[in-house]
Amino acid sequence: MTTPWLLPLLLATGACLLAALRTPPTPSEPPHYVTAIRGLACLALLTSALMLNGASANIDQQLLLGLRALLPDHVVAAFTLFTHSGSALFLTPLIALSSLWLVLKGWRREALLLSLSGLGGAALTLALKALFGRPRPALWPTLEVSNFSFPSGHTLGTASCAVALALVVGRLRPDWRRAAAITAGCWIALMALSRMVLGVHWPTDVIAGAALGSALALLVADLPGCRPKLQAAT
Repeated sequence: MTTPWLLPLLLATGACLLAALRTPPTPSEPPHYVTAIRGLACLALLTSALMLNGASANIDQQLLLGLRALLPDHVVAAFTLFTHSGSALFLTPLIALSSLWLVLKGWRREALLLSLSGLGGAALTLALKALFGRPRPALWPTLEVSNFSFPSGHTLGTASCAVALALVVGRLRPDWRRAAAITAGCWIALMALSRMVLGVHWPTDVIAGAALGSALALLVADLPGCRPKLQAAT
């Protein structure tokens, strides 16, 4: 994402966050995901610490080289196509159109959950890449990328959007909750794998990205304005 988009992104994220923090007039369910958020945050912090002190450097390199040697060219080509499902060009219209549809249907909490997860994921990626400034892998000729490596933006963005989408599907269609969760998990795992197969991210980049993106979506889902309405007892 280029610099001119940074200010609009931050403004949109801030506006959605204010709306999510506002207590809705109708009662909502209590937070559900505190334990999961703490666990994912600890994983992200541990991965960051290993990256910063250089403890993961050798295993990062060995895993990338081993993975590349293991996979045939046609599998690498398939991952080259799949990795675009984690790009801003794919995720932005997906989340925007889904949120618009939810608003039109009257599911405003779910629309806010999707919008804030998508915007927050993009903002968090930009901030952390600038903060850590980790160089990209250069183990073999690969795709040209212009920004830093940690965390993986494709993986973080996919995780935040996929988890948010799964949560929304689970609220609207409870019988689809398990299938939505499995689909989200597979999408995140394959995205993380694709970034390593293509040699544009270290393993610690994608682990941190998956953990942070998932934690972000769960955190947003627990905000007052994004929680599901409290169902009346029957």
